[in-house]
Amino acid sequence: MASIPVEGPRKALLSVTDKTRLEEVGRALYSHGYQIIASDGTASFLRDRDIPVTGVGELTGYPEIFGGRVKTMHPTVLGGILGPTQESFAETKKLGIEAIDVVVVNLYNFEEAVKREASDAETVESIDIGGPTLLRAAAKNFSRVTVVSDPAYYDEFLEQLAQNDGGTELNFRRKMAALTFRRAEKYNDAIADWLEELTGISSGIALRYGENPHQAAQLVLPSSGDSGNPLAGIGFIQHGGKELSYNNIVDLVAAIKLVGDFQAPCCGILKHTNPCGFGLGAGLVGLERALLCDPVSAFGGVFAFNREIDLATAEPLAKRFLEIIVAPGFSDEALAKLTKKKNVRVLTVDIPVFLSATQGKTRGWGQLLLNQDEDEGFSELEEWKVAAGPEPDAETRTALEMVWKICKHGKSNAIVLGDLHATLGLGFGQMSRVDSTELAVLKAANQNLDLKGCVAGSDGFFPFPDGIEKLAAAGARAIIAPGGSIRDEEVATTAEKLGVTLVLTGRRHFNH
Repeated sequence: MASIPVEGPRKALLSVTDKTRLEEVGRALYSHGYQIIASDGTASFLRDRDIPVTGVGELTGYPEIFGGRVKTMHPTVLGGILGPTQESFAETKKLGIEAIDVVVVNLYNFEEAVKREASDAETVESIDIGGPTLLRAAAKNFSRVTVVSDPAYYDEFLEQLAQNDGGTELNFRRKMAALTFRRAEKYNDAIADWLEELTGISSGIALRYGENPHQAAQLVLPSSGDSGNPLAGIGFIQHGGKELSYNNIVDLVAAIKLVGDFQAPCCGILKHTNPCGFGLGAGLVGLERALLCDPVSAFGGVFAFNREIDLATAEPLAKRFLEIIVAPGFSDEALAKLTKKKNVRVLTVDIPVFLSATQGKTRGWGQLLLNQDEDEGFSELEEWKVAAGPEPDAETRTALEMVWKICKHGKSNAIVLGDLHATLGLGFGQMSRVDSTELAVLKAANQNLDLKGCVAGSDGFFPFPDGIEKLAAAGARAIIAPGGSIRDEEVATTAEKLGVTLVLTGRRHFNH
């Protein structure tokens, strides 16, 4: 609960650039018996309001030097903050180092200096050194010390003082420590961004535009050590074509993750991150199979391969309108052929390096970030349960595994129809699973593809039997889904009556 009892007055160090509510904080600390120690500007502010203050120079015996660059970085101050327990100060008291219990510090306004385009010299002087040092020291020692890094936290801090006889609770100190380290991280990032902009070695690449032409966008990359190819850090080499845009990057990530999930040679075609065709097979065979079910949507798409592209594969690609071709390699003849198309982005990718560099998933909206682990592996395919119909033979199992993996890469709700080698119909991103089913069947019909004997994959359970009925009516003989509905038994009974194999995996792969 309250802070540990001490001999003599408790001590609080105050050094703030933003003096919002500083008088209120100073009076509260003084009323609770704290000796207030403050840097020159903060001390003058409090003295003008008749709040007793000890200057940092009075405590350390040293005045501020170098125009204020050095004032609080002294063993008397830092030792007072970092001493782990009250008892530990017994050995330092003879050195004049006594416990400091509260640190209220906010930083020089560096971000504001950059925003108003201050001179380089003024911006450098806005880089706080002592402030972050004090904050990090206090945050590290949260078991004893209370740190407050922003006036936004004053209300809670003052409430803690009032409720705990001038002390604070451990959970509050932990919370303030976490917020302090986040503030220091953001501050350091701002300084690094400014310096990188000055030197032209930014960790980000300006993209042609964002999701729309009126939006600016940047690609932030790990350091590759290759100034000639900053994409090397994520396993890319761009051989030709226009600069990459935001949407290109998003589509590239989706495309490579799709083909990276297959050990067998394959080709995946994507449009707006959704697969619009997929085919097993090397080179031209995989390409032709991928174009079967939706060649219209492939117009302007991303063509991804997990094997080297030869000239025979490059020739039909060179005749198509597309945005990106990406593969682990190209024969010399294929590369020469494809790079003649000045607008087509031709990229080599080291798939293992890329998958390692893009592990996990992060989405951001300003300062709000969502992070999650990578959805990797298909262990459920070794443990699936046949809930209805005949046991799938080896070919059916292979086809079911293929459509199941492709489901993972389309937006939910996802339905994939396929045979042993390729997709036949695809339905993604609809508001209901029945809508996705109807779309997948329609895509196949548009290409006059025969669905009799096909297999189907669903990224989520079937909430009602109607989806099973529609797939069976279209010709599906086997369906794979995660299961998990309260109507699984009813759905399985329907599949059994229709003579359809229903495999339930017990694990889903939603892609929102």
